[in-house]
Amino acid sequence: MTRPAPQAPNTAARRLVETLIVNGVDRVFCVPGESYLAVLDALADVRDCIQVITCRHEAGAANMAEAYGKLTGKPGVCMVTRGPGATHAAIGVHTAHQDSTPMLLFVGQIALKDRGRGAFQEVDYREVFGGLAKWATELESPARTVEIVERGIATALQGRRGPVVIALPEDLLEEDGGPPPARPVTPARAGLDPAVLAGIGVRLARAERPLLVVGGSGWTVEAAHALADWAERLGIPVSGSFRRKDLIANDRPNYAGDLGLGCNPKLIARARAADLVIAVGARLGENPTQGYTLFDRAHTAQVLVHLHPGPEELGRVWPTALAAVADNSLAAEALTTLQPGRTWDEGTAAHAEYLTFSTPVPVTGRVNLAECIAHLNTALPADAVITNGAGNFAAWLHRFYRHRACRTQLAPTSGAMGYGFPAAIGA
Repeated sequence: MTRPAPQAPNTAARRLVETLIVNGVDRVFCVPGESYLAVLDALADVRDCIQVITCRHEAGAANMAEAYGKLTGKPGVCMVTRGPGATHAAIGVHTAHQDSTPMLLFVGQIALKDRGRGAFQEVDYREVFGGLAKWATELESPARTVEIVERGIATALQGRRGPVVIALPEDLLEEDGGPPPARPVTPARAGLDPAVLAGIGVRLARAERPLLVVGGSGWTVEAAHALADWAERLGIPVSGSFRRKDLIANDRPNYAGDLGLGCNPKLIARARAADLVIAVGARLGENPTQGYTLFDRAHTAQVLVHLHPGPEELGRVWPTALAAVADNSLAAEALTTLQPGRTWDEGTAAHAEYLTFSTPVPVTGRVNLAECIAHLNTALPADAVITNGAGNFAAWLHRFYRHRACRTQLAPTSGAMGYGFPAAIGA
């Protein structure tokens, strides 16, 4: 059998793959389909640069890509075919959106010349994914392939991170793809306004009951550790937002627990009594605020300092005393320069409350899940990655497992079922 002649080196499909390589993509999760065979052929020729993980269902592939993006901080890449393939993958896009995870979903599309005819498996991806993704688009000029993919990467990584959907009409993929990528995308990152930092310093020095809440994505391990060290030195209680409890090692002497489902009532009381709440990266949505009942709007207007990379999240629900657009890691590093000239005992007390709450409780059944989960604390290494989907079963894990390292929790804030197993493969 004669091997088919290789594609021309400058097709849109090859330019797409070249752009991924230049930007450090080394793994793609996919369910193969005939609508983007040209891209699969291009990937086959660079198998020493990009590993292709072939899946059997698009939801699994999308969940794997989302988990990979969450762990690495790089866009997780998923490729699926048109119509049902794309709609199956929508669950991963929704999770990436809710969890602020950088992700690229490439969807094979019908031929551009047939668009609007109701062709086999035709879908308007801008319309379908417009409310789920940060950006949903379709390649309409093969010569702009590099431009579109680079914009997708930048969009996924800048501001509040999230998913991007790019549809690929099959009749464009073997046409001339235009110029090659010149350099990797360098995402823009906003630093913390010095005036806001000074204002935080003034408020912190006056506070008697401060609370630091961390959440969101885009954290570097170094920044998370630096912020934890700073808060520990000062004795400030630190809480993780919903399913972000791995940002701060749970054995820190000032770790107060996570604000999520089944939250420690004493942490809820502590958050309500705080006279300064510094939220870095946390959106302060429904679950961490206990169904929007944790705070009072008049109270947050006096005590809440909200730092977030997405301007649309600031003032979305809660009035603030101070707010600023800032990259989570850069904001954390800036906070560590503050020297309020005092320390607090609140951290020690909050951690004691957390230890009591996360200690196994007696049950009437023959199997005590609290003890099973607590056993994992000693049986697993500190860098073990724990994955789970949605359901009340997860409350046992969140309450009784104590994370000791960053990027060891893969749990969907979207509440997606069926996430745990594909996330483990992605991990």
